[in-house]
Amino acid sequence: MLAPLLATADPQQALLDLDTHGAAILSGALPPDAVRDVRARLLVAAALSEADGVPTRGYPFDTDTHNQRVFHLFNLDPIFVELIRRPAALQFVAHLLGGDFLISNFSANITAPGSQRMQLHADQGYVLPPWPAQALACNVAWLLDDFTPENGGTRYVPGSHRHGHSPDATGDHASVAITAPAGSLLIMDGRVWHQTGHNQTQDVQRAALFGYYVRRWLRPQINWNAALWPSTVAGLDPEFLHLLGFYSGNVEFQIPNGTRAPVHAPPSLTTHGTSFALGPQNAEGER
Repeated sequence: MLAPLLATADPQQALLDLDTHGAAILSGALPPDAVRDVRARLLVAAALSEADGVPTRGYPFDTDTHNQRVFHLFNLDPIFVELIRRPAALQFVAHLLGGDFLISNFSANITAPGSQRMQLHADQGYVLPPWPAQALACNVAWLLDDFTPENGGTRYVPGSHRHGHSPDATGDHASVAITAPAGSLLIMDGRVWHQTGHNQTQDVQRAALFGYYVRRWLRPQINWNAALWPSTVAGLDPEFLHLLGFYSGNVEFQIPNGTRAPVHAPPSLTTHGTSFALGPQNAEGER
């Protein structure tokens, strides 16, 4: 029988759990009053998303229309900009990906009664196997409700981050339901096999925010230059926009944008990231 993942208030223990199991739970990341506030803002954001023409149901990666997704959160409330870059979350991202990474996506998943299990998958499943020994992605979820086996809490396969490939869609893989209190962080290695659980309740929703981060040379899931409203961009600081990859591609600032281009990085950022274009130098200084 697969052992359940235990929540801990100790970040160091959570890092050990992440390395061992491919997932970890850090409890107490948000106090109860903050959980209530963020959850209320999320429900407003869902309505704003629908009004803006971005549906919250019916996506092909869900098995039904009960499950609700909210995308482009940075347009909808500044609290989401604040959460995605909190040190409590970024310590795990840096542990898996190093100091150079991108925010690839930030979305919400609200399972409603009757929501079925999502297909078992790994978040870096778009990468052809065999996968490298290091993770290429990291998912950090902010739990806004208790996660239980009954309400659709995420399920995962412990140790699957070491398999080097995605799960076989036709295979029968045993997964474990994650149980954790609201206010926790759920951290998942991008290689770990997991899925949204089946919400078997009659009247209980299960809401969480999922911050998805990738190594800086990977293309983000969301094209932030296209998805962010001009008013949103105007209110974001250059360092945050750089975390989105807003100013450059994976050669960073080695190839500048011309004077007629609509986007230019501020001078304070243009000295960073000179090692991305061709990879690290060897001992002789050659590439």
